[in-house]
Amino acid sequence: MTNYALRRQRLLDTLTTDAFIAVNWEGSDPVSLRYLTGFTGEGTLILSPTHVALLTDSRYTEQAAQETNEVQIDAGRGWNNKGLFEGLTGRSLRSCTFASARASVYWMEELGKLGSLQLNPQKDPVAQLRRIKSNDELDHLRAAAKIADAALSELVPWIKVGMDEAEVALELEMLIRKSDAEGIAFSTNVSAGPNTALNHYSPFHHASILKEGDLLLFDFGANVNGYRSDITRTFVVGAASAKDKEIYDTVLRANKQAIEAIHAGVTGVEADAVARDLIVEAGFGENFGHGLGHGIGLEVHEAPGLSPLSKDPLESGMVVTVEPGIYFTGIGGVRIEDDVVVTETGCEIITAFPKDELISVG
Repeated sequence: MTNYALRRQRLLDTLTTDAFIAVNWEGSDPVSLRYLTGFTGEGTLILSPTHVALLTDSRYTEQAAQETNEVQIDAGRGWNNKGLFEGLTGRSLRSCTFASARASVYWMEELGKLGSLQLNPQKDPVAQLRRIKSNDELDHLRAAAKIADAALSELVPWIKVGMDEAEVALELEMLIRKSDAEGIAFSTNVSAGPNTALNHYSPFHHASILKEGDLLLFDFGANVNGYRSDITRTFVVGAASAKDKEIYDTVLRANKQAIEAIHAGVTGVEADAVARDLIVEAGFGENFGHGLGHGIGLEVHEAPGLSPLSKDPLESGMVVTVEPGIYFTGIGGVRIEDDVVVTETGCEIITAFPKDELISVG
């Protein structure tokens, strides 16, 4: 069972103020509330050495009681401003740390109008704690990766020329939702032909038809207990061209060599450079515009980053993606993405769908 009390204590150990507050208002910070209490609805958490209070309203009180323990639940209106102010001052908590990355200027200004509180913005203290995963979290991430692998395995034989991207994406999402997952991890990207060069493509805007010779890219994941997998595989519809195979083999080598280089102590810059240098040497440096990867957990993009800008060293227990790609505007692209758990001596690959060759579908 998840030890929420231990997580809360780890956060309290970092505070220099009376309390920490996290507000999930219209989706502003669901992950901090879930990470610290297990609650998945809207509300405000007040955390101090002597108080663990969840402020919410009648829509969520029963849900909060089911999802939390050792948490005082206060139901009422205005829990994100007036109720929060009263909840703090009524407990003699006058100085508060909050995550500035997850708060709006409007919310901070409105709270400040209610009276004298010392508000201490920090970028995202809970996100810092979330970088290294516990064994429970790793189990959820492995399960999410396994579900994504299984869904893609079941989908691939079903794909036919003439289907459109949205049709294929919906089938993939249905397979995930029929599993033990909470749902999909993020908006599913199924892209064909020139659309494979669009890194965050949505097939539901103007779905294209799958044609012979198209590259076909899947970027998707499953959500298990809030933890998200993120896998990308690229296929070809029908026969692959020599150029397709060259690009695919280059990306595959970059993916594998970067994975081999990852272990505790390696920085995001160093990991990125392994893949980037290989792609540059192959003559495609200008066609790899994004970073090598990112952390993954309760959010699909979280710390640490693997990029030319991320100097933080990787630590054992972090989970990151490795996703080099080569793209040609108006033509198409290839990306291969795996999720890996960082260890002291290397990493554990938790996405298992085959990638050693450019697979033909349709």
